[in-house]
Amino acid sequence: MNDMRIVERTVDTHDVKIDAKDVNVHYGTSHALKGVSVAIPDKTVTAFIGPSGCGKSTFLRCLNRMNDTIASCRVDGLIALDGEDIYDRRVDPVQLRAKVGMVFQKPNPFPKSIYDNVSYGPKIHGLTRNKAELDEIVESCLKKAALWNEVKDRLHSPGTGLSGGQQQRLCIARAIATSPEVLLMDEPCSALDPIATAQVEELIDELRSSFSVVIVTHSMQQAARVSQRTAFFHLGNLVEYGETGQIFTSPQDPRTESYISGRIG
Repeated sequence: MNDMRIVERTVDTHDVKIDAKDVNVHYGTSHALKGVSVAIPDKTVTAFIGPSGCGKSTFLRCLNRMNDTIASCRVDGLIALDGEDIYDRRVDPVQLRAKVGMVFQKPNPFPKSIYDNVSYGPKIHGLTRNKAELDEIVESCLKKAALWNEVKDRLHSPGTGLSGGQQQRLCIARAIATSPEVLLMDEPCSALDPIATAQVEELIDELRSSFSVVIVTHSMQQAARVSQRTAFFHLGNLVEYGETGQIFTSPQDPRTESYISGRIG
């Protein structure tokens, strides 16, 4: 398959953070994802692109077992994080989600204060010993999310009182507060205005120095701006995967070329 040859040629196996092999997803009788194999590197932004309903968000949700919450969903194949099968029965999905954080399409801060939104994860996972350590995590994560200067004087105000772009950055701060290794983002800018989108994109670029970032986006321009690697999905298949520049300028598969040029999608 083209996509497997491209993966093997351009990803050093030592740098692979998530390795998926022959992943199939069924929702009842519907075969939503068909034999997807992909190696996602560490400290890189990987973008999943493709038409609506092509399987990109379904695959993203496999990476932290969010599909476990859907009764009719069945996931087959292997997905390994640092060489360990995340679907092994001994793996606790709650602990997995502390390692693989997620930011959703619509900003969804908890109906709590800005401080409590960020401190919630470290508290429930027992990551701090005292209030001073918790304060440090909250400040550090809000700084990493480029939000600290805007909210430092109102940490005990409701997170829901922030603007849409600020709420999304708060959700990013909340996601990184458990010190994850991977950050999944499902169309994180689709509900935001252009200025807030630019701020979040800038933030994504900064976060890749600390995390493996995987983003689903409906915007090819966004994928081109923020990612180093791009995977193109179509009708439940991973059609092509490689360096972003190569995917956009010299795709190997005619379906990729048709999507990028606007003929399908």
